[in-house]
Amino acid sequence: MTNLLGLRALAVGVAVSSSLLVGSCGAAKQPVTAAPAAPSSPQASATAGGGLTEDQRERMALIPPAKVPWDKAMATAVGGVPKGRLVEIELEASRGTPPGTASGSPSPAVSAPAAGMPVWDVTVAAEDGTIHDVQVDAITGKVSRSRVEPGQDEDDKREVADQLSAATTTVQQAVKTATDRKPGTVTAVELDDDLWSVDIVTPDWNKTTYDIDAAKGTVVREHVDRD
Repeated sequence: MTNLLGLRALAVGVAVSSSLLVGSCGAAKQPVTAAPAAPSSPQASATAGGGLTEDQRERMALIPPAKVPWDKAMATAVGGVPKGRLVEIELEASRGTPPGTASGSPSPAVSAPAAGMPVWDVTVAAEDGTIHDVQVDAITGKVSRSRVEPGQDEDDKREVADQLSAATTTVQQAVKTATDRKPGTVTAVELDDDLWSVDIVTPDWNKTTYDIDAAKGTVVREHVDRD
């Protein structure tokens, strides 16, 4: 009888051990669920509303609603100044018209765009180097401000005129050189001394600046601004 009870106890122990072993192996085979991957593309990040710097958010707010490209705005601004030539153009947010002041527009019927709306701020030089400050609405294409920059003396005008005369590479040629290197939206062009500087914003909202020799038409510097 004692031997029979011992054998039964041994059988029960083996069964329990086998059950625990099977349960342990089954738990080890449970699938592991990975965390969802973060968006990898700039567009996905932009849609999610994260991962953009302040400057990138500003570009994202200005560029899509701007229906008038740089060259159209330039033609409008330069066309209002006899024998005018472009010195600088930049896409920026309008500050609106301060209360109690005139917009400076050649037409009183045209008011300044509301604050925060995209405008092209254009600097145009007359043949003698006189600087005109012109603002073009980037949505309607209309001039909302045009005035002669105050405080210019004869030396200032002569310097501007000489700088433009030395720039044998046109602004159109400089922009083409830049956009051939990196397609995107042109947001600024400036003649600074002997260089054309061209800003291009790509779909990831980064800005690349190309400095182009204004006489030779060659790229002398490329800088990517990821801020």
